[in-house]
Parts: sequence; structure tokens; C-alpha cells
Amino acid sequence: MERMLFSEIENWLQTPGPLEFSTFGASKNLDENLVLVLDALTEKYKIPDLSAILFTIVKDLILNGFKANFKRLFFQENLLDIQSPADYELGVRMYKSLILAGRGNSFEPLAREKNLYVHVKIEHNNSQIKFDIRNNSMLVRGEMQKIRNSLLHAQNYNDIMEYYIERGDNSEGEGIGIALCIILLKGEGLPTDQFRIYHEDGETIAQLTIPLKKG
Repeated sequence: MERMLFSEIENWLQTPGPLEFSTFGASKNLDENLVLVLDALTEKYKIPDLSAILFTIVKDLILNGFKANFKRLFFQENLLDIQSPADYELGVRMYKSLILAGRGNSFEPLAREKNLYVHVKIEHNNSQIKFDIRNNSMLVRGEMQKIRNSLLHAQNYNDIMEYYIERGDNSEGEGIGIALCIILLKGEGLPTDQFRIYHEDGETIAQLTIPLKKG
């Protein structure tokens, strides 16, 4: 993706419309754009201390979208049925080995070709900042259950290492990332009930709302 100009971000901050972009894989420009947007956004609303935390959360949700898209391409390439429990267990182990070997982003060109995207939308006004991150790979039942479990159980933790030791799932990393998002929000006194993940109309959607006014 192309590098955003600071003037573009400044113009967006002065308008009521959302900032939207689609991406197909991790890149240096993506990270730099997120930093620029979140720094400018949190500066506008006088919450600059939240910029790094929001970057961690939003980046993790985007990476989860990439991973979900790439995983489906991996299953197709290896003739595995993602809906089959046996194939799923085998495929996840194989895919994790690919990630650990540093080849997790090798599916980006194919994702672009097949339009398996991650779409990011950021909206803001004087009362809230809202993030919507979605990808067009539907979760299978087991994946959705893991996410729900992570959202639920992370409420009981204030430290990610404690969560990892007690509830870490060695098969995939989404649960740890989601738990980290909850723990970071709790640490800043932000409402965790404004963070939700669901699927609808062929997309998996993560939404996070940051209130700017109490009460």
C-alpha cells in the first residue's frame, strides 16, 4: 500500500467522514500509515498516551485478518477441507510451521489476486473513535468459539503473561492477541464491552469503540 501524506490525514481530521483503506498483507508502509493516523487522531482529541496502545490493538486485528485469509489459501493449496476437524487440525499445524519459518506473508500476491482483503475503517467525532477491521474469510465454528473464549476469559486477567501461562493455546495465536487487546483496554480504564468480533455476510468483523466523554 502507498504511504499516506500527512496533509491527507490532516484533511480527514477536519471532515466528518471515515478514513478507509484495504490491504492484502503486512508492510512497512502499513505500519507507518497507522502510526501517522493514530498519532494525529489521538493528538486531536488530547489523548496522545493512547496512540501506542491503539496501534498495538489495531495492528493485531489487521494481522489476524491477514492470517485468516492466508490460512484459507494455504488450505486450498494443500487440498485440505477447512470444515473438516481432522483436516483443520493437520492444516493448522502445517500453517503454523510456515509462519514460524518466516513465510507467513508469502500468500499476499495470491490474496490480492483473489481479492481476499483486510478493510480498515476509522471514524471519529467529539464523543468517540470507532475502528472497524474486517476481512472476507468466514470463521469456522471452532475459530469463533476460541475468540469468544478469549474475549470472555481475558476479562479475569491484568497481565498477558499470566493469561498465556494459564490459557495459552499452542495451536494458533489469535487467542493471545485478542486477550492482549482486552488487557490493554482494561489497563487504560476503557470499556471492554465496546470491543466485539463477529461474522456477517461473508466477512469477519472486529469493532472497537473508544469513548471520548464519560457518562
